Amino acid sequence: MRCTVEMLSIGNELLLGNTVNTNASWLASQVTSAGGTVTRITTVADKLNEIAGAVKEALRRKPDFLITTGGIGPTFDDMSLQGVGRALGRRLKVDTDAVEMIRAHYRRRFNREFIRLTKPRLKMARIPSGATPIQNPVGTAPAVLLKVGRTRIFCLPGVPSEAKAIFRTSISDAIRVAAGGKTFTEKWLRVSGIMESVLAPIIDRTMRHWPGVYIKSHPRGVEAGVRPHIELHFSTFSTTPKSARRAVGGAVSEMKERLRIRGAKVSLAHAGLSS
Repeated sequence: MRCTVEMLSIGNELLLGNTVNTNASWLASQVTSAGGTVTRITTVADKLNEIAGAVKEALRRKPDFLITTGGIGPTFDDMSLQGVGRALGRRLKVDTDAVEMIRAHYRRRFNREFIRLTKPRLKMARIPSGATPIQNPVGTAPAVLLKVGRTRIFCLPGVPSEAKAIFRTSISDAIRVAAGGKTFTEKWLRVSGIMESVLAPIIDRTMRHWPGVYIKSHPRGVEAGVRPHIELHFSTFSTTPKSARRAVGGAVSEMKERLRIRGAKVSLAHAGLSS
């Protein structure tokens, strides 16, 4: 069972290069760990037509999940929910459960002091018709869930701590269930003393012997340099942790042996790429 996930990052600051899209990177790693397959990550500006168009395009591909980040706060340029509503032909309305979530947040934050729900604050409770608000454990704006055919749309805040908290409490388990309990396993190797062009056929042969394992090379130096530095990423999905570890472990062992025969220096590397 393959669980497909698309992500839509919304915000001018991402396109201007003022903000690094750490939400997309973190969410992709978490989706993968939960057994889901990220098939596309799209970034658009804070413009209604851009948001609506991106949502429509994603829904035509019918992913199991579409996760949006950014644009659900109180300011004028927070228009993600309006864009989603436009894509679906649904009006926005003030949701009473969302209002109570916002009130409860202010009560906790300001020690039960009365905080008036102004128009900008109530804006965060305006969600598309038929949507369900989701508690934001660390921030003000509730997340939103909509179901369109086979696709579940989750609209998350852009603040990383809030997006992470909501994913952990309300999305991660749903992806695990949709993925049928698949397990993702990965390992990294650090290789030096061999050029990527020489490494390429070795990767091909190893992948043929371990067809469920994907091996990706990441050069970290000039190919013609004295000591080329390459990092290899091994990954697979499997129905059980044991079979996943066996496949990745077997591919890593075979690769290490083939590289040592060619005089390359090989060592295990920590997860993630070096800069």
